[in-house]
Amino acid sequence: MSSISLKKIYEIITFCDIIKKKVKEKTMFEVLKPDKKAVGMRLRQVKDDLGLSFSEFGRRLGLKKPTINAYVRGDNLAPLEVLEKVSRLYGKPVDWFYYGELTDYIASYIEKIGYGIFLKEHPNLPQQIEEELFRLKNNPKRVIKEQGGLIRESIEISWKSETGYPDEGYLENVFFDFFEKLSRQDIKQRAEDYLATHTNFSEAQLMEAVNYVTNTIYTTYQLVRDLKDLTSETIASEVQNISEELIKRDVPAGSSPVHYDDSFLLGKLINILEDSQETRQLLSNLSLELTNMPFSQFHYGYELVDAMQSLRPKLIELYNQTNYDDWINWAEK
Repeated sequence: MSSISLKKIYEIITFCDIIKKKVKEKTMFEVLKPDKKAVGMRLRQVKDDLGLSFSEFGRRLGLKKPTINAYVRGDNLAPLEVLEKVSRLYGKPVDWFYYGELTDYIASYIEKIGYGIFLKEHPNLPQQIEEELFRLKNNPKRVIKEQGGLIRESIEISWKSETGYPDEGYLENVFFDFFEKLSRQDIKQRAEDYLATHTNFSEAQLMEAVNYVTNTIYTTYQLVRDLKDLTSETIASEVQNISEELIKRDVPAGSSPVHYDDSFLLGKLINILEDSQETRQLLSNLSLELTNMPFSQFHYGYELVDAMQSLRPKLIELYNQTNYDDWINWAEK
């Protein structure tokens, strides 16, 4: 059995380290690509702040003067192992050299994935996301959602990064949490303002109509269109169009102005429970199915009808938390 020399083992370990760094660099830059000139400017800032000549700066990093000159000028992008050394020397995370401050990294990422208009409409968003990222880092939490969008369990988890900033996948999840929250708030406020001005809805009717408009617009862009197009201008137009559709409906006084999608069970139940007579018919059908006895549609049983109809607000809440994909999944055998 031949033995492997210490030199050979060292060469193998060194080669593995190089491969690991290459893989790390590749996964780091899936969406955002560092700007060589910007990285060079930050390296120059380090050199100047530390009062170092190019020769001394290079010596501390184990680099020749022409090599460090090329990095500082931005002719070449400084590799990860070099920036790791500068990071230890200067006290800034590696990602700072690649992207600048964390808020710069966040803003650049949002623009890169196509949400530049949304960023312009919410200029404080990078700061808000930064605060949330550090809140999650100090108090890690991940919400697990089961089928139907209902929260069943929360598990603690934190973002980790060897280079300083959260990876792009984690940042994307946090961004879209903010995107949905802010977009729904905008839709809801515009819908409430429009319907309050153009209708005589009661408070209950108004609230139901506003929630319906909000959910319809957001889920339509989420599932059918493109969330990138959900700008303030688009929201204003969509709110007006859907609100006008509700207003034009011939609805008896005191009835719901909303007709839910009854091609699936959830919407069908909501529509049925809005009407007392239809609720009685539903109870009668259930009674025959379960007990082989009818339920009176004309006498007594008011308490049971009221109890069934009291489920409607909860069903509406569930309707607004779910979408077509969920309803299709519920119908699968």
